[in-house]
Amino acid sequence: MRRLKRLAGDEEAAELVEFAISAWILFMLLFGIIEFCILIYSESVVAYAAQQGARYWMVRGADWAKPCSTTLTAGCQAASTDVQTYVLSLPHPGLNLATSNITATPVNATAAGVSCLASPYAQGCEVKVTVSYTFGLNIPYVPAASIPLSSTSTETIQD
Repeated sequence: MRRLKRLAGDEEAAELVEFAISAWILFMLLFGIIEFCILIYSESVVAYAAQQGARYWMVRGADWAKPCSTTLTAGCQAASTDVQTYVLSLPHPGLNLATSNITATPVNATAAGVSCLASPYAQGCEVKVTVSYTFGLNIPYVPAASIPLSSTSTETIQD
């Protein structure tokens, strides 16, 4: 009985228990901050990809007669599949983008007297590129979550 009372009053391992409790909270907070930084990075890459895809399509619009053979071809008219291929060729480390994540569509409107419905690649017509991505948020001891990220960029065809 004396031994049991002595163990109950012993505080030798109290620091270890306190460290275990506080380290669990500290590491959960630390990994949460890292995951949210990666989330912000991923949103930035998705926005950059949409902007670059719209820019690629904008400068390969109206007046070019031949279709694009590669993403590096200049002086060609890009189609939506060319935009998808170009966006996938961009560096986006850590993100697994696929063709299904990228939609490129002409905006049907009227620009400077030209019906963009009849000629969607005419000068003054707009093109829209949307890039979407699902981010998997994984924080220890917190249920996993999927956060949809999406960015749209619209540009006016210049040439």
